[in-house]
Amino acid sequence: MSERGSRLRETVDGQISELIAIVASLEEAALRLPCPGREKLGDGTVAACASHTAETYHRIAAFLAGHSADRHDHAHNTHNADAHALLQQLSTARTSLSVLANLTDEQLDAVPPASGIRFTDGERTLEQVVASMLKHQAHQIEAVKAAVA
Repeated sequence: MSERGSRLRETVDGQISELIAIVASLEEAALRLPCPGREKLGDGTVAACASHTAETYHRIAAFLAGHSADRHDHAHNTHNADAHALLQQLSTARTSLSVLANLTDEQLDAVPPASGIRFTDGERTLEQVVASMLKHQAHQIEAVKAAVA
């Protein structure tokens, strides 16, 4: 376990907690609001952006577990939006990402091979890759917050 891994874990916890609070406070109609700048995420709604963000947390967890973190298909829309299911998905992602706190400094300093994940280039360390992924997640959460403000 490393302090750096714990910090990454705290970042994830904060992000997921924030998104859970937003989604839990929304009425169904708010899930259908447009999420400007996120039009290519399914139907471009708050629901689509939040769902994409939740799924991306699961892709990060799969990547950390050494599994393929396939690219997403952008099939998110308000027709299949379910706030309860989204909250459950976020909770599960939080649990899956608890592995961050257990990463050692050696693991965080390792360089994952370049892959289909846009953040891995064969030069960035695992810590840099995860930090970039979490920065992407923060942008998604900010877009959802702005859309429902």
